[in-house]
Amino acid sequence: MGGDLILQLLGAFAWGIGSALLPIFINAEAYVVAIGLKVDSQLSVVLIIVSLVIATTIGKAFVFQLARKGSRKIRSAERKPPRNAFFAWIRRISDWLLGLLDRPYAGALTAFVSSLVGIPPLAIVTIVAGASRQPQWLFLTMVFVGRMIQFLAIAFLLHEVSWF
Repeated sequence: MGGDLILQLLGAFAWGIGSALLPIFINAEAYVVAIGLKVDSQLSVVLIIVSLVIATTIGKAFVFQLARKGSRKIRSAERKPPRNAFFAWIRRISDWLLGLLDRPYAGALTAFVSSLVGIPPLAIVTIVAGASRQPQWLFLTMVFVGRMIQFLAIAFLLHEVSWF
């Protein structure tokens, strides 16, 4: 392993922790786009993505535990009405998926879908899952698998585009 790759792996790890804790400011998907443009070796891209996913999962475990320990303090916020029928449909799906988090094993679907496509947002799902009866091992497994698929798909698409 070259020194550059080790630095890239450490950078991905740091970015993954940051994106798990501050998802509004640090975007893991943007990092995958950037590495897809900067790294030539497909093996290096995969290793960097694995580092990013591991770090993201560790960060989500931290947020999950904070929500679990402080679940009595979590309250719902007033939401604005949806702007149109499409956003109303997205909200219905998100609400249904978030409702599944009250079921210990059916809630895994919510964690997986959120990790894979971002609906509902993973930051919200992590907090709600931590405050619910969701098993942490199952939640983190679904986050890991969903994020891995999503990031590898992004990298694959970028490399396919850059090869032509």
